[in-house]
Amino acid sequence: MTILDLYSVRWHIETVYRYFKDLLGFDEYQMWSYKAVGRFWCIQHLTYAYLEFQRQEWGQSQEMTLGDTVRRIRMEHLGNLVVDVYQQALNSTPLSQVLAELKLTA
Repeated sequence: MTILDLYSVRWHIETVYRYFKDLLGFDEYQMWSYKAVGRFWCIQHLTYAYLEFQRQEWGQSQEMTLGDTVRRIRMEHLGNLVVDVYQQALNSTPLSQVLAELKLTA
């Protein structure tokens, strides 16, 4: 194995770490026990697997990065939230109930 082979592996590790840190906020997670570290890595790997799966599903016609995938998931979630609030308004649901369901306060 050459130094370039090792560096290419390292590059993938660094880019994935940056995605987790910048896009998903995993740099704000504090761990105090061995059990917490294990759970943290489990969450990271599950998240990465999910993002890769979505990227492969959506990226068939174009090339997508993990960042593109995260942004698309966020936009779809926001769109679904707006549609849900709109449906609640059409059903004349009281604002206090809508805010309670969204875990927000007026």
